[in-house]
Amino acid sequence: MKKQNFYDLNFEQLKAFLIDNAKVDRKKAKMRSQQLFNAVYKKNIKSFDELTTFGVELKNKIKDLISLEKPKIVDIQKSKDGTIKFLLELKDKRNVETVLIPDKTHSRYTICLSVSVGCYLSCEFCATAQISKKLVRNLSPGEIISQIILSKDYINDWSTQKKITNQVLMGEGSPFLNLDNVKIAIDNSKNKDGLDYGRTRITVSTVGVSIKKDSIDAIEWAAKELDVYLAWSLHSSIPKHRSELMPINEKYSINLLIPQLKKYYEKTKLPIFIEWICLEENMTNEHAKELIKIMKKVPSKLNLIEFNPLANKKYKPASQENIDKFSKTIQDNGFLSLFRRSRGRDINASCGSLANKKAIANE
Repeated sequence: MKKQNFYDLNFEQLKAFLIDNAKVDRKKAKMRSQQLFNAVYKKNIKSFDELTTFGVELKNKIKDLISLEKPKIVDIQKSKDGTIKFLLELKDKRNVETVLIPDKTHSRYTICLSVSVGCYLSCEFCATAQISKKLVRNLSPGEIISQIILSKDYINDWSTQKKITNQVLMGEGSPFLNLDNVKIAIDNSKNKDGLDYGRTRITVSTVGVSIKKDSIDAIEWAAKELDVYLAWSLHSSIPKHRSELMPINEKYSINLLIPQLKKYYEKTKLPIFIEWICLEENMTNEHAKELIKIMKKVPSKLNLIEFNPLANKKYKPASQENIDKFSKTIQDNGFLSLFRRSRGRDINASCGSLANKKAIANE
């Protein structure tokens, strides 16, 4: 029988699995699941032989039924600014990339997680989309959360004081096109017996995909089921221009998304992060004026992101003067605007640069 991957199960799924397959008594299933979660996600055991709270018979059952297999790190690149990029090999030999971004002191990190191999959204400013032009496949829950485990191993982040303090699901792929698996990974990240990250330590990005989940819009569903920060990849406040940058805008327009984003805020009370790549074309007064109208409707904060021409040479980065002017206009109207300078640019680890040509070449 094929073993069940431990990392693919959230707490409730593990409990049910132990009852149905390991024949654990229902009254003890919660306790056993807590013990397993603690052993794997807190004590970082590498084999079920290391379990100290299980008898020999039950331990052997667990070993026969469940696998702790994770992707393999096949390459590591380190930037001069301290950013670390991992190339991971999945079980089917495909590859994805994960990035660790240090703070100014290099004592804490934000991890940027990928959710798929390839992407078909074709955003003009994103190297992943420009190279792949297609979704090869989504990552499993285990392949998503294993990126955190492997990164924690690399920097020895297993004390009670976390070194990786924040997670952003902004790497390769679109989380809202892999919601079921993203949910399980986030469940295990937030679980007190799991990786134990607070809801405000996790951010999920969306271009605004508005598929239905359980008969409601996915963004509204995510407010209840994910309950973390949401980052909206907007990048242009003028519909025609946004459609040029992001073809998905033709299907999921700004006006369609605004009511859903308001619902997300109303449910979670977490402001929406508006992501805005800084191009010559979208740093205009007209863009600022239209963006302010949007921010008046949706409680939000603006993240201005430095553009990396790696993705598309036909676009030029905005000048620092224009970025500052644009940001001041937003702030003068009462909204928070922050500029995020690129990190890891010399190793193609910055926003929009996770091209991962090797994975696509395998197709």
